[in-house]
Amino acid sequence: MALNRSEVRRLHLSDLAQVHHQQPEQEWVPHWHEEWSFGAVLEGQCCCSVAGRPFVARAGDLIVIRPGVVHVGALTDPAHTGAVHLVMLYVPPPYLAQWGLAGPERSGAIRAPGLAGAAARMACANDVRAWLDSAVPLLADALPLDRSAADPIPTKAVRVLIEGVRSAVLGGEQTVSGLARHCAVSRERVHRVLRQWLGMAPREYLRAVRLLRAKQLVMNGEPVASVAAECGFSDQAHFTRWFRRTFGYTPGDLVRAMSRDAERDQAASIK
Repeated sequence: MALNRSEVRRLHLSDLAQVHHQQPEQEWVPHWHEEWSFGAVLEGQCCCSVAGRPFVARAGDLIVIRPGVVHVGALTDPAHTGAVHLVMLYVPPPYLAQWGLAGPERSGAIRAPGLAGAAARMACANDVRAWLDSAVPLLADALPLDRSAADPIPTKAVRVLIEGVRSAVLGGEQTVSGLARHCAVSRERVHRVLRQWLGMAPREYLRAVRLLRAKQLVMNGEPVASVAAECGFSDQAHFTRWFRRTFGYTPGDLVRAMSRDAERDQAASIK
């Protein structure tokens, strides 16, 4: 039976996170991660749009999304059995470098039923490393740099503007007009750059940056209610709703996962 919520685990490996999504019709709003995103579809299918390019990953497929690339997605069940299952790993770039793993040059999906099935059996950091040792080179070989399908690379001027917008949001700015004033450009310029290079409307970008900051604050141990207020959400319920639509799990799920980390640390120290 499908879970009524996603399960998130924090693993003792450079802040690596593992999430099992098993909610039919689950959707994600436009967002990005600072980590590598590696996924395996076990049941159902995942309809994605990555850097503006749509594709469908089906049971037996592996997915990879490069850090910083905007994407959306939805889990669907074309067989109408009520069963969907997507395993995602969020891997900080230093982890891949530490173990000599080079990620693929572009985001995408490949067919690999054996590795997809093995993803369901990962239970600890060692299992994850062994899986990545096999999956990352396979993905890298199958997804070489292709200029016609490469993730978009903005110019220096665009990067400066995007960083200026991000800085303004983190500084507390919550309006598109305020972003434009901060960057000394027009509202139309902000809208055009974010749409073209990130595939997001300015208000979507505003929300995504606030949610990424909120996630980090929760991970730093700040109370969920105070994080919601600090990041500009009207109330905790509103914050939780958007957090779940972005990451697939709630702030409370993340807090519980981190509590399990602390319990494991304490148990290990006693031994």
